[in-house]
Formats: sequence, C-alpha cells, structure tokens
Amino acid sequence: MNITLFGGSFNPPHLGHKIVLKQILTLKLIPHLDQIWLLPEYRHSFVKNLHLAPVRDRLAMTKALLNHKIKLQTCCIDRKMSGNTIEHILYLNKTYPRHCFSFLIGSDNLPTFHLWPEYKKLLKLMTFYVYPRYGFPFRPLYLIMKPLADPRQVITNISSTMIRNRLKQGLTVEHLLPLPVFRYLRRHQLYSLLIG
Repeated sequence: MNITLFGGSFNPPHLGHKIVLKQILTLKLIPHLDQIWLLPEYRHSFVKNLHLAPVRDRLAMTKALLNHKIKLQTCCIDRKMSGNTIEHILYLNKTYPRHCFSFLIGSDNLPTFHLWPEYKKLLKLMTFYVYPRYGFPFRPLYLIMKPLADPRQVITNISSTMIRNRLKQGLTVEHLLPLPVFRYLRRHQLYSLLIG
C-alpha cells in the first residue's frame, strides 16, 4: 500500500487540515495514493509542549477528520514517542515492511526543516509532499520534496496556533473548526476557556 503520513499535534484539528486532506483526495494530488494516515504526536519535538491539550482530547478531536481513505495511526501516542519524525518512520517501516510511506508537510515547515532531527536521513527514507500554505512559498525545497501545486487548490492560513490565540482573545472560532471539534472544545472547555 502507498501511505502518506500526515503528522502533527492536532491541537486542535481544524478546517485547514480538513481542506488539505479533502483536496489531496479529490484532486488526486499524490499519485498512486491508497490511504492517508494521521499521525498525532504524543509530544512535540519543538517547544509547543506547554500548549498541548491532553492526548485523549486531541485523539478524540482528530477522529472528526477520518473517512474511508483517512485513517488514524496512534503509534506515536501508544509508544510515547519523542515527536521526532525519524523515530516515527523507522518504527512504521519496520512494522509495515510492505507499505511504501511518504510524508505530507505544509510549506510553512520548509524554512525550519533543517532543524528536524536527522533531516538528511529522512529525505533518503521517503518522499516529502509539500502542500502550499498561504504566505509561505515553496522554499527551500529539498531534492526529494514534491510541491503539490494545482490551480484548483484552496490555500488557507488557518492554524492550530491561530485557533488557540483567538480563544485567548475571546474571538469566535466556530467557522474555523469542523463542527464536532467545536462542540468538543465547548463541552470540555479545552485551552482553559469557556466557548460561547
């Protein structure tokens, strides 16, 4: 099977995620793709740990993005992995030797990709597909990376950080989240805020 991995903290998952996933499938942006596996992190490899919602909540919300082609892979959480992509892919290659893995990132990751642990080894292990993010051009683009550019695409600037910042400011986020995620946030009062 050809599997594209989409990793992240999903803190929370939002419509930007949903738009990217839907367009990859409907526009057939990744050739020979069988499934996309969402890979929620147990902890983030950078400094975002202080803002992470509990694992059980992020998992519950991420399920709002699933369908018959988009699956949830919880190895990072089950094994309490470091948040470093190299650890994830080495484990998945060993566990699923018949699968061919690629990885999906947003163009906002490109300027700091060289900070990913063992990034040169990662580039030898799999293809990286890069989805455009508003305000972030395709650079630097490493040799094995393939930009997903199509004139029919919708490109957004929605991010989990934007959602959390809006909540802190008392601004509405309902239009930026899948409805099940918005309801979950409101019901569980995540990010220490009451949502109206």
